[in-house]
Amino acid sequence: MKHDLSKFLSISRHNETEKSVARAAIKRALEAVGLNSMTHTFIHEESNEIGANVIAVQKGPYFGTGNDKMLILSANYDTVEGSPGVDDNGSGVAAVLEAARVLSTLDNLYSRQNTIVYVFFDMKHKALAGSHAFVEDVLLPLMERTNTKVIGTVIADGLLHFDPFPASQAMPPEFESFFPEAAQLLHEHSHMGDFIQISSRNDVDEELVRRYTRAYDRSCQMLSADWEFHPWSLNLQMNIGNITTLDRLYKLHPFLYSDHSSFFFHSKQKTVQIPTIYLTDTLNLRGVRQYCVQCDGLYMMTEQNMKFLALMTDSLIRLLIEMSGSSAAGVVDDLYSFMFNIDVE
Repeated sequence: MKHDLSKFLSISRHNETEKSVARAAIKRALEAVGLNSMTHTFIHEESNEIGANVIAVQKGPYFGTGNDKMLILSANYDTVEGSPGVDDNGSGVAAVLEAARVLSTLDNLYSRQNTIVYVFFDMKHKALAGSHAFVEDVLLPLMERTNTKVIGTVIADGLLHFDPFPASQAMPPEFESFFPEAAQLLHEHSHMGDFIQISSRNDVDEELVRRYTRAYDRSCQMLSADWEFHPWSLNLQMNIGNITTLDRLYKLHPFLYSDHSSFFFHSKQKTVQIPTIYLTDTLNLRGVRQYCVQCDGLYMMTEQNMKFLALMTDSLIRLLIEMSGSSAAGVVDDLYSFMFNIDVE
């Protein structure tokens, strides 16, 4: 992961020239572990710019049939202008690539029942255009055509920044009114940036949250037992069904503005619900990044932050192993040293 972050995920990926370099590197990394990738192009409705998502499918035995239970692990690879984008969202891309490497290796040794799709979204920073196009143009038609069920989607958006110092964590103005219990927990933790935020809906996503939290807790037990400060998870469950006014939706906007919204709100949401969780270190609400866009560079790759990224990647791998029906699930802790020789290198 350190190699990916330092080589091609620490350079701005805002314009098409910059993004094409990143896409090529992502595709090479996938091909190196035996995964063929495809480029899904789309047009940004307002600017008429052409965007490009990268998709790789790790097929299960029931792929393309109604018996398949699909998992999606995704991260956006574009950046805001002027940002090197190591945390936002080089860290998410690196974690997804590492998960793909480990799961592909395990496929050589263990059977797996369900399909895993790895998606790298373009244009998150342009109205979530890439994830919206993926859901509408690729995912929903596939689900309708094959009767495939999606049992879980994970959006990884900033998994690197761990800042265990009092008052290092900010939150949007409406945080306390929407999430009073979470606000109380954050207060008890002295507003330290020592957690991962898990955003979800309070009905559709409950089972996915439960299973991810179990994987995350196990990763913490295995990886952070000797840390001075112990990472924890801050769960933000949104009651989307109770949003009845534009004013309330506007106030909830800071908690919805990432690619999970494309899976929450789509053209068939009344009849097709896609379990989805959003994982983030809160990006520019934490530590020095509150004040400095350009600071999201190699500076972020401290030993502490890289350990946190390894922990987050561990949790994603554990979730995929369990939910994909891999026979490695029963021996995952025995495989631990094998899996995480990857560590942060």
